[in-house]
Amino acid sequence: MAAPTARQLKDAAALLRRKGRQATGCFQVEGWRSVMSAIDAGAVIEHIFVGPALTVPDDDMVRLADAAPVYRISDREMQQLSDVTTPPGILAVVRQPEPAARDPWPDRVLLLDGVQDPGNVGTLIRTAAWMGIDTVAIGPGTADPFAPKVVRSTMGGLWDVVLDRVADLTDWLEQATTGGAQIWITDMTGTSLTDWAPSTPSVLVIGSEAQGCSEAVRRAAAGAVSIGRGGVPGAVESLNAAVAGAIIMSRWAPPVSQPPV
Repeated sequence: MAAPTARQLKDAAALLRRKGRQATGCFQVEGWRSVMSAIDAGAVIEHIFVGPALTVPDDDMVRLADAAPVYRISDREMQQLSDVTTPPGILAVVRQPEPAARDPWPDRVLLLDGVQDPGNVGTLIRTAAWMGIDTVAIGPGTADPFAPKVVRSTMGGLWDVVLDRVADLTDWLEQATTGGAQIWITDMTGTSLTDWAPSTPSVLVIGSEAQGCSEAVRRAAAGAVSIGRGGVPGAVESLNAAVAGAIIMSRWAPPVSQPPV
């Protein structure tokens, strides 16, 4: 197994920062399961780094080598590439997927409007993938979906949804409305989740953890939906954005087709 060049290591380390990801159009995928999910999804992989302690069976090594050049690196080099204290021993440099198509408008789009916490963003992407949601749109002010912590939090779900990166939110909302989509925001004063009956296509917006949805989204919204309160009154003021989003998506998700009897 060949050794990488100093430039390859430097470029891979630069992907820890947003500026490096924007300049190259690549991002890091770390961990055995996540790398294999990228391969299975047909992602474009530039190269793969393997640490000295990772034992790779021959069949799996063939899969890695078929996907991209594989380089064995030292523990010190792996630590320099990773943003976790104990790296899992395998890291791939992967091309960011192409921007999403919006014609026709997807049946269900989850819009993250200023969701800043990387763990929440990753969990929402993972949950949307699990629920069968078509597209996750990344609005302005939202954590970079290709940041290492976000990618780890998706647990491979990144490859099971279409990511739509939104540069101009007002224009995007106009396109959604023109495409026939109803836009729904999450708000404590909204329609009860049990009474919520969104049409198809529709957009569900999860707003900023601190400030909620932006004014542009509120102006475009057809209405709001609320999960209400449960448990002990007054014990908890609000739910984590990812948890609230998961509860609403469970109601919004497409029906699961049953096998014929």
